[in-house]
Amino acid sequence: MIFSQADGILDLRGQAHYQAGHLKNSTWLPWALLPDSLNELPASPATLFLVGDKDEIEAATVLLDAKGYEINGSLVIDCDETMQQWAQTLSGQVISGHDSKHLWSPTPLLVEWVNALKERGVNPKVLKPRPTALDLGCGGGRDAVFLAQQGWQVTGIDQEARVLKRSKQLATRSKTSVKFKCCDLKKQGCFPEKQFDLVVVIRYLNRALFEQINQAITPGGTLVYQTFITGAEAFGSPKNPNAILEVGELSKVFSDYQIFVDRIEKLEDGRPVASFIAQKPL
Repeated sequence: MIFSQADGILDLRGQAHYQAGHLKNSTWLPWALLPDSLNELPASPATLFLVGDKDEIEAATVLLDAKGYEINGSLVIDCDETMQQWAQTLSGQVISGHDSKHLWSPTPLLVEWVNALKERGVNPKVLKPRPTALDLGCGGGRDAVFLAQQGWQVTGIDQEARVLKRSKQLATRSKTSVKFKCCDLKKQGCFPEKQFDLVVVIRYLNRALFEQINQAITPGGTLVYQTFITGAEAFGSPKNPNAILEVGELSKVFSDYQIFVDRIEKLEDGRPVASFIAQKPL
């Protein structure tokens, strides 16, 4: 079955139609929300299978193709009866209900750190007060929402209002609470003046903020940082040296921290990134 070979099955229909019957392991993402919900998809390139009416599928195909996704097939459903007919053909593959598979995922480095905490028996959900986290340049909000799901009180900052709209929608659909702030970190008054137990910086670099980042981390708090490193420019983006770390730069800037992770990794597209996790001294 071709839909089982896709990285995700997107059902573009309305909620009532989706609940009446949908393919197993589908993700409900109506066409009206899709353009502002790309952060809920797996990272491109990825293969998707579409379900909906003819117009929805055609429009979604054009959008997703432009974003680097491959559509490996579709199922045209013009009414609930059509899906029930498919249920007879696809034995056990059509179910009812509101379940919807999550296709998005947080940064693996952040997941690695959260799992390490769990192995040490640390559960933020039961701590009082709950620990706080700051996500700088939070983008589509996947990391911020992930941390909120783990029990953190999260503040996410980004200067793109359009992107933060997606972040807020992801938080709502994930039934989590995140404080999102739209401002330019290069401008005075944007960076929070309080301290956090965790600061996360993913694919964002502003060297002028290094001291503020240090000041924002509570004694004993953690920095999780991952961004592009020398060599990424060979792949086309980023090219600006101000957006590219030097090898070993973070370990020099935060030399008084206890460093747990300091390594170079490659993204799926081949671009090298520096992965860094360190704890501020007490």
